[in-house]
Amino acid sequence: MHLYLSMSDSIKANLLHLVESFSYYLIDEARKDIGKNVEDIQIQDIEYHKEAGRFGEVYVIDVFYSSAFGSHKTKLAIKFMEDSNDVLTEIKNSALLEKNFASRSIVKVPRYIYVNLQTPSFIAYEGMEGVSYEDATQISNKSFWAGYVLSIIHGRETRKVESDIYEEMFRRLVLAIFGGQDSEQEIMEKSKILIQMMNESSGGCNSFGDFHQSNLLVRGTQRGDLLSIALIDPTFWMEGSFDRFEDIGTFFGRQAIVEFRETNDFEAVAEDVREFLKGYDVHLKELNAPLLSEIYPKGYTLDLFLAIWAMMDVMDKTNNLNVPENHQDIITLKSMAHYCLTTHPMRNKINTTK
Repeated sequence: MHLYLSMSDSIKANLLHLVESFSYYLIDEARKDIGKNVEDIQIQDIEYHKEAGRFGEVYVIDVFYSSAFGSHKTKLAIKFMEDSNDVLTEIKNSALLEKNFASRSIVKVPRYIYVNLQTPSFIAYEGMEGVSYEDATQISNKSFWAGYVLSIIHGRETRKVESDIYEEMFRRLVLAIFGGQDSEQEIMEKSKILIQMMNESSGGCNSFGDFHQSNLLVRGTQRGDLLSIALIDPTFWMEGSFDRFEDIGTFFGRQAIVEFRETNDFEAVAEDVREFLKGYDVHLKELNAPLLSEIYPKGYTLDLFLAIWAMMDVMDKTNNLNVPENHQDIITLKSMAHYCLTTHPMRNKINTTK
């Protein structure tokens, strides 16, 4: 089964053609919804919107159909990927994460409902209800549950971080962005403690690799409490010995730069991070595993990863998007990296040990 979308094609017609081939799934969803033995359906219409991913496009589709028992509606998502190996990797990662979250009813991982393993070019997933984490402004405990989710991914096993790759990347970034400037020596000297905190931790873990706020969908009550949280896009899950705070830095990176642009600090982000780490530790307590303060006896490395995040953004904007060095966004990102590496604001705001 293939879908080729071009300017001359009708996207809706092609999506509808694919959706019709998933009638078995739609019938099963209708049966579960109404508790009756639906045997045949007729698709009436679909509505869809497109979301861009790093390795393809995702079409989120609402399917409207009918049976002998009335009208039904089911949501699903179809993700198209250019590299067939990425399709197979995502299927493997999805199955692994689904197993990890199987006993947590509040956490949802989309099940894939179809993939053609002979010529893999797309994955069809069950649809997830909810809004992205960053848009769920009325849900008060979302940071807590986001931390809980990441703790499940990272697991209870502790080991040394493979720090060489971080140290080399950090050194290259500082030289590329601050090399030859008066601030270079200050940054290198004052950031040594952050590298030491990593080297003396046992924070090594498998990584989600792309734990952005947009990859969490949340649903809440009218009172603003979280009902469920769904984790999507597991393409970049990796085995290894990555620092736990790399994923945490990825999660809060964009939020941090938005606040820093407005206030030159991270007060609101720090409050969310504290709630996030509470949720993370709650899961570790459930496993009777060491808490983060035990895993990181010298303190948390979040400042380092927020700085790396900002510096990598500088490199992307200046090298790939041709943003000039004197653009305000570049100035802000460099200022944020310098602030994190020399002042260690998060270390002072969230660490339990110093």
